[in-house]
Amino acid sequence: MAQLDVRARVLEEWFRLPESRRRYATDAVAFAFRILRERPDLVSTANGISHESIVTWLLPHIHTAEARL
Repeated sequence: MAQLDVRARVLEEWFRLPESRRRYATDAVAFAFRILRERPDLVSTANGISHESIVTWLLPHIHTAEARL
């Protein structure tokens, strides 16, 4: 699976979470570690995918309270 496919699948899993669990950078870090632990099949085919890569993909999609003001 190409890295772009892995990224799309990770983002799909991220957006399945309720907005309250996608609010902070710490939520993204916890999600990245959880994906690597619970869904290794999702990222095992793409070499070089780490929790840092996943967090980098998620950070633009964090819904902070400041963004809504």
